[in-house]
Amino acid sequence: MVKVVAGDAESREFLVDVLVSPLADEPLISDLLADELEIAVESFGKGLWRFRSDPPGKLRSSEVR
Repeated sequence: MVKVVAGDAESREFLVDVLVSPLADEPLISDLLADELEIAVESFGKGLWRFRSDPPGKLRSSEVR
């Protein structure tokens, strides 16, 4: 099960299969998973996104773990 936790909000949980690649240096998710987690990307390059339920002006930044 996976969900997005972002300070003041979180997505619903969704069942996923995880595939680990030794070539990837950052997490990658499919468009289907982004849709299920209700993620709306505002800028891929700047790492800006929001939940679809967020107001249009609310932007969240990607986090590095």
